[in-house]
Amino acid sequence: MIDAPPRGRRAPTATTAATPDQTVIAEIVGPAGAGKTAMLRTIARREPGIQAGIHIDRWRDLPAVLHHAIALIPIGLELVREQPRSFRPAMGQLLRLRTLPVVLDRAASDGRRVVLLDEGPLFGLGRLSAFQAANRGTTRLAREWRRQLDQWAGLLDLVVWLDAPDLVLAQRIRTRPKSHRVKETSDAAVFEFLGRYRRAYEEIRARLTATGRTRMIDVNTAELSAEQAMAVVLAALVPSQSR
Repeated sequence: MIDAPPRGRRAPTATTAATPDQTVIAEIVGPAGAGKTAMLRTIARREPGIQAGIHIDRWRDLPAVLHHAIALIPIGLELVREQPRSFRPAMGQLLRLRTLPVVLDRAASDGRRVVLLDEGPLFGLGRLSAFQAANRGTTRLAREWRRQLDQWAGLLDLVVWLDAPDLVLAQRIRTRPKSHRVKETSDAAVFEFLGRYRRAYEEIRARLTATGRTRMIDVNTAELSAEQAMAVVLAALVPSQSR
């Protein structure tokens, strides 16, 4: 089954840690400017045993992509009818949410002890919630959103929440080379954007925490240096390598 948990994985618990027969699935999440990309790149350079980031191969994963694209047609038709401007971004996120388990299954089969996701399931669910209100109502989109949240609650072992005060995040967004939709806007617009994401993630986080299967850690990247923050994350990912 395409939606089955990755091979070699046992039922996750609140104290899950990497063991020889299990791949730990984790995700870094947080608002823009929190330092997710920098954290992921640094971990990728320093810890070759951790697969930092994951890629859906357009050719290797084509069968799964096509399978799920066909299955999502009813939701696509609903979006075209009710939220036409949301069709492309929403369908892109749903297709990624449905296809990622296949790639994680491959990583587990390849013997990866830890897979650390960026723009993973929580990112997708958060965007669908913040911009398409997918967490509300009884539409096909809302039902799929809840189904995906339930599925990922059983797959994610750890969520790393990176954050910082709004003023710090606004400064980072404006001074980094990377473009962003609110980079040239007012403080009020930036704060509203950040707040929208936090509200979306907080609801998802509350639902995941309620299951007792996904562990959560919070890292304030304004209070810790980059080295200290990475040490906290690595200690959570691979406790035996605590620094």
